[in-house]
Amino acid sequence: MSDSDSSDLEKLALEPSMRLLALSEFYGGNQLATWNMPSGEFLLRKSVCVAPMLLKIWQQNDAQDLLIKLGTRQMQCNRLRLMCHSRYATRTLTGGRRELELPEDRVTWAGLERVCRWIRQPEALLERRHIMMLLAAAIFLEMDGLVNQIWYCLDLALQFHDDQAFVASQEALGLRSSLPYTGLDRSLLRRIECFFLTLVASVEFVQLPVDHVCCLLGSERIAANSEKEVFFAAVRWLTHDWPTRAEHVRALMPNVRLVLLPPDFLLSLHEPTDEELLNPIIALPDFQQILSEACSDQTFLYSDDGTESYSYLFDSFEMSWPVRRPFICHDLCAYHRQFSDEFIGDFSYKQFFSYLRVLQNEPNSWKSLKSEHFPWR
Repeated sequence: MSDSDSSDLEKLALEPSMRLLALSEFYGGNQLATWNMPSGEFLLRKSVCVAPMLLKIWQQNDAQDLLIKLGTRQMQCNRLRLMCHSRYATRTLTGGRRELELPEDRVTWAGLERVCRWIRQPEALLERRHIMMLLAAAIFLEMDGLVNQIWYCLDLALQFHDDQAFVASQEALGLRSSLPYTGLDRSLLRRIECFFLTLVASVEFVQLPVDHVCCLLGSERIAANSEKEVFFAAVRWLTHDWPTRAEHVRALMPNVRLVLLPPDFLLSLHEPTDEELLNPIIALPDFQQILSEACSDQTFLYSDDGTESYSYLFDSFEMSWPVRRPFICHDLCAYHRQFSDEFIGDFSYKQFFSYLRVLQNEPNSWKSLKSEHFPWR
């Protein structure tokens, strides 16, 4: 640029001056035009809640847009409803898939039907019937809300006890491969009390696996008039499939509290008896070994004289007082004593079996029984 050009620039007029404004002056709208409009109109909120509207739409237009396949059978349900409750469905039904195939070894048809019913009415009460099948299906589909609801119901001991506990246990037994809870089928058996002898009279009892029978006979809740009935229950299961079940004597008999049997009856088991059904069991060396230990323990327990020396021996041998079963007296049984300490004579296996026949003809009579708990001494 030349010197002449520079001199011309200096002669130009100066820019008009402006009042300097701070940014803070624009806060609060002080420099904006005032609109005559209620302030509430500016709030970005919905005037109607969307969730109830969606639920109402689902109820009125519940599209069955998902096909669920289980083996050769098919069922339709609402895809979005299932995905809301099932993490498995959310992962699987991607890319707009409208079909879901489930494995038959993990989900039963009865369980699937109840799952679909539950997602339509999640607030509906659960049924006790097939609840284990529902639990297996809910676990596979990863429906945490339904699983928690089922566990809450199973924890209600008054809803699942005696006959209901046995039905649920049998269902859980058939679903062992589908339920990841080890021992659920056996734990339900420990809720059986007054129903015990009616169960012993049933065909289902003699078909139980050995671990179920051991769990049942070892339970402190099963009710009987005497421990001899528990012993005869073990005999009934063993002799139903003899000699195949002879190998289970060692596992089964320790669950019977032999020390609570009448002393004379316990001693008589050392030799063959008039009860022909007992003799094959008595002849086994395993049984004789268990019997000898029981006779020794019974002699020691009955010799308690209250002295310190006895207490010392009791603690040294780590003995414990056997727990009596809950006591019941059934008016349909001819040999039942009315009180736990009453002695009205011994009874045979034949008399016990006759009582089981009565229970078969009166399968609901156990519901009138009331159990009582008595200490060892």
